[in-house]
Amino acid sequence: MSAPDQGCSFTLSLPCSREAAFDLFVDGFGNWWPKDYAFSGDTLQEIGIEPQLGGACYEQTTTGQRIVWGTVLSIERPLYIRLAWQIGPDREIIADPAAASRVMVVFRELREGSSMELTHSEFLRHGVNGEAYREAMASEEGWPRCLEAFRKKAEALARR
Repeated sequence: MSAPDQGCSFTLSLPCSREAAFDLFVDGFGNWWPKDYAFSGDTLQEIGIEPQLGGACYEQTTTGQRIVWGTVLSIERPLYIRLAWQIGPDREIIADPAAASRVMVVFRELREGSSMELTHSEFLRHGVNGEAYREAMASEEGWPRCLEAFRKKAEALARR
């Protein structure tokens, strides 16, 4: 069994440029993120990432509520974005970005298309539930499901 501080990493090959992949991941977050993974359920109006240092990862509801579930820690377009992942093991919001795990997404240009590597780390910040949370995020219903939705959207955009 691995320690929760080892994190989990995933790499995708994409049929689009690094710039297009970055734009889809960050600016088009609401176009690919699974809606059933949103906090607001049927009241979801918008989900997105504010693409600047200190920007929020957020949901806006039709009732006017704003839910912040992450913070942009660093960003260099179109190379990478690093987030404080302020979602805890029981899907609770973590108010303090310093107490949250980290997600780093790196985009690389390939001869044909691009690659994206996502690493979710620092699960120790979640305490005794950190290892179980890492295992959940590494499972098929965690990052692999979300990234498959991202890959499908990138492929659809590349076909246009």
